[in-house]
Amino acid sequence: QVVGAESITFDSKGNMYAGAKDGVIWRVGADGNVPSVVALLGEEKCPTGEARRECGRALGMRMLDDDVTLMVVDLFKGLLKVSTTTGDIEVLIEIGAHEIDGDIVSLLNDLDVDLQKRIVYVSEMTRRWSVDDLEYDFIEGKCTGRLLAYHLDSGEMTEVLEGLCFPNGVQLSADRQTLVFGEAVRYLLSAVSVAEQTGEREKVVLDDNVAGISDNIRSHPDGGYMLAVPTLRDRVRSSEWTTRWPSVRRVVYKLLPKFMYKQMEEEMTYGMCVHYHSNGTIATSYHFNDFSTYRFISQCTVAPDNRTLYVTSRLKSGMLAVPLRR
Repeated sequence: QVVGAESITFDSKGNMYAGAKDGVIWRVGADGNVPSVVALLGEEKCPTGEARRECGRALGMRMLDDDVTLMVVDLFKGLLKVSTTTGDIEVLIEIGAHEIDGDIVSLLNDLDVDLQKRIVYVSEMTRRWSVDDLEYDFIEGKCTGRLLAYHLDSGEMTEVLEGLCFPNGVQLSADRQTLVFGEAVRYLLSAVSVAEQTGEREKVVLDDNVAGISDNIRSHPDGGYMLAVPTLRDRVRSSEWTTRWPSVRRVVYKLLPKFMYKQMEEEMTYGMCVHYHSNGTIATSYHFNDFSTYRFISQCTVAPDNRTLYVTSRLKSGMLAVPLRR
């Protein structure tokens, strides 16, 4: 029933929430019963062939501490607040309608919430392209992405960091002083201090040689972070070889952008979940090398009881549940 769960999150009772490709937010009970519908992001449930504007498309999701409110990034609408009891939806930041420092908020992706400061940190992939032409930004390699902060009490949206190369997953450190994020185009895992809300901030690179394109990041119960890697760098041959010559890259992708992006997706045949220590060194990794039935992994989430690793896909049906050795 749940197709294309880009992200999942849990409440304190162990219930899982997943945002599907058809615009439905699902709840899966802790007992593993049949999923139930929590909310529709659009006017109706869409066919699962492709995400549509009128249906909505959930990307990053987090549960607030009231166990009732989901914070959701919708690919088409923006930052949403969704009630898990009534299904009501409130648009907090609308894509194309809000400005920060003179720049229109464009394409948002993932989020994390500082419950004490009541701040939602959000990644903005690009300010240059629309959702219909997102692949242009990814393969062009221009760094127009940002990290943003939405203040729940005041409704204000501020800029945390700019000049990022397709930032995707975000995750606060355990002490909530640091925001860790990935830059998919440059194969980076980086961090920035959010201890203070004002003043200049600098990016600190934790890993400058991520094994592949990064997607969502989530905390690990044992410490550190779980990074989803949908494909390895050497598997994206049509993109990797051009990174050595940026000028050639721009020409190639301007001539054949849609074809090259589709080719990149066809080459995504090996994915990973990487467990990083807080300092950016790798603790362990889980490899998925048979994508005949499950491809395009988007998030690697260790369950609150630390017994199961859930792996989701932005395109495929269901999710993988990998038992963890203790």
